[in-house]
Amino acid sequence: MHIPEQRFGTGFGKPKFPILLPTTSLADLANKDCWFGMHQLHIDLEFMSLDVKEWATNAALKKSEVNVCAMNVVNDCAERGIKLTSDFVAVARKEQHRQNVLQAVEHDRSQQLAS
Repeated sequence: MHIPEQRFGTGFGKPKFPILLPTTSLADLANKDCWFGMHQLHIDLEFMSLDVKEWATNAALKKSEVNVCAMNVVNDCAERGIKLTSDFVAVARKEQHRQNVLQAVEHDRSQQLAS
């Protein structure tokens, strides 16, 4: 199984939206990283060849949905900002220092969202 290559550097950030044509299928939109994720979550790929109208009744897709819904998801960017703020605000004794810390956290957050 292919391990995603771009997990650092250019692999993060806002993805470029693909050009959609009337002939574009769901499989056309899935890249190597998507396939890796589906494999790791044990998602049966049978549903990708079905018409979307059939998805609601497909047993394999329902089983895969249970796997995905069981995942715990963490917003790393938010967690990082909270940790950074709590660590430094606790040691800031002056109001100006607290404000500087909060501005640094906000700056870091905006940098993470921009990349």
